[in-house]
Order: sequence, then C-alpha cells, then structure tokens
Amino acid sequence: MDFTEIAIIGIDGEAAEVVGDLFNRYGHGGAVIESLAPDFEKVTVRTVLPAEDKERLREVEVLLALIGQALPKGLPEPRLQPVGKSDWATSWREHFHVVRIGQHFVIKPSWRDYTSSAEDIVIEIDPGLAFGSGLHPTTQLCLKIFEGMDLHGQELFDVGTGSGVLSIAALKSGATFARAVDVDDVAVRVAAENFERNGLMDHVETAVGSATENGGRQWPLVVANILAHILIEIMPGLAAALSPDGRLILSGMIADQETDVTRAAQAHQLAIVERYSHEDWVALIARRASNPSPHS
Repeated sequence: MDFTEIAIIGIDGEAAEVVGDLFNRYGHGGAVIESLAPDFEKVTVRTVLPAEDKERLREVEVLLALIGQALPKGLPEPRLQPVGKSDWATSWREHFHVVRIGQHFVIKPSWRDYTSSAEDIVIEIDPGLAFGSGLHPTTQLCLKIFEGMDLHGQELFDVGTGSGVLSIAALKSGATFARAVDVDDVAVRVAAENFERNGLMDHVETAVGSATENGGRQWPLVVANILAHILIEIMPGLAAALSPDGRLILSGMIADQETDVTRAAQAHQLAIVERYSHEDWVALIARRASNPSPHS
C-alpha cells in the first residue's frame, strides 16, 4: 500500500494539540508530534493516509482549514508528499537525530552513532513506526523534571509508556524498578524491545492496559504523559496507584487544559504541589492532599 504523508510544520503547542488529535483520529498509525529544537517552541505534526483514500484526505484538508480559521495564529499549509509502503517504514527515521535534553539526557536512535561523555545518560531507542521519535515536547518536559529529582532507589509506574523513554530515563537515573503500561499492545512490544536494547529487562515489567494495571500495588512515583482528556478520564486509577507519600507527574497538556486536569486531580484528593511549563506546554506534580509537601 502506498501512502500520502501530511505534515504541519513549525506550529506552537496549542495548534499541535488540536492537529495531533485530528491526526490520531484520521491518520494511519496516529500522529507523530516532535520537536528537534531544545526549546519546544515549534513542533511538527505528521501522519499518513492510504494514498487511494482520496475522500479521507480531502476531509482532513477541510478540517485542517477549519482548525486554521479557529486558531488565533492560524495554521501553515499542510505539506503533502507521496511515500511508498517501504519508504514510509523508514523515511520517518530521517527526522530523528541524536538530541540532548537538559544537562544529561541524550536520546539516541538505534541507527545513529554517538560518542558519549561521562556525564551523559544515553537513552537508545527505536520507537517503531507508530510512535515517532519519542520527542514530543511534553516528554522532553518530563525528562527535565526528572533531572531535578533524586530518583535513586525509586520505583516507577509509567502509564502510557509509548516507546518507553521515561521508564528508561528513570532507571538510568537511579530508579530500581519500573512497571510500564500502554493500552496499545504494539507500544508495549516496542517499549520492551527498547528496555532490552538498554539492558534494563531485569528492572522492568510491561503490561497492556492503563492506570488500573498497577500490578496490584501502589507506587512512590507515577508518571502519566498522555493527552489531557485521557488524564482526566484515568485520574481515579492514577490516584489509586499512588502511595500515600508518592508523587504523580501529570503531563501531556497545554495551558488551556490545566484547570480541567487540576480539578480532576483535586476531585480525587490530590493536591498540585509543583508546576512546570514551557511555552504552551504544562506538567504538574501532584501529591495526596494529606501530604502536600513537594519534597517530603
């Protein structure tokens, strides 16, 4: 099967969230949202459609035009280009390079060469076709949050693991164990391959599912880097998975969605104790309301 790739290039977080949702609904394999710049300011959102499905392509183009009219800054014209089945299976790799995030984290594609320094924490991944580069701006924001945490001895519950980047980062930063789950069984397989690639299989377990697949226990660190409406939907499970003195990282939202996510957390006796942001992107750290200190 041949495909048509659709890319919206150089947009801000608000636009990326809306376009990404559209591409997740209509695209083959979902949306890839990536920023290769260190500051997250501009991102590219891409997906593919079967080339013969002209009606769906036209529908997506019309919806993009309507989105552009509704957004304050509009949208650039979509870039369309044909890609064959074999081309699409590999062409997305051209956009994925070695990227440094924060002071120590380095995301290295498995097919790229990189000479690391002693201070580097190298995360080697092959994200697979459906999961892009792992460089969604909110993932980068989570990695920068990790750099400010003491993760030594921590155990992590990673909800919506995708390609496994956050679990790998935590384990390579001193965490001792991670449980990584995703509702997509292909994502779980891709994550497991990346854990093995990084020599971490003895320190991680994977499962298909969401926040309720907590392994029958509570966790001192829970991370959910997912779309805002899903964060709200699974908040009961996230709260139940959190140990009494644990920390919950909520990421995947833009500023306009922060209030709704905060209200959902508060409805489950969680207090927001820290806030991180860059441009339109926001991440929150929550604790049980009875234990609101951010560092205790």
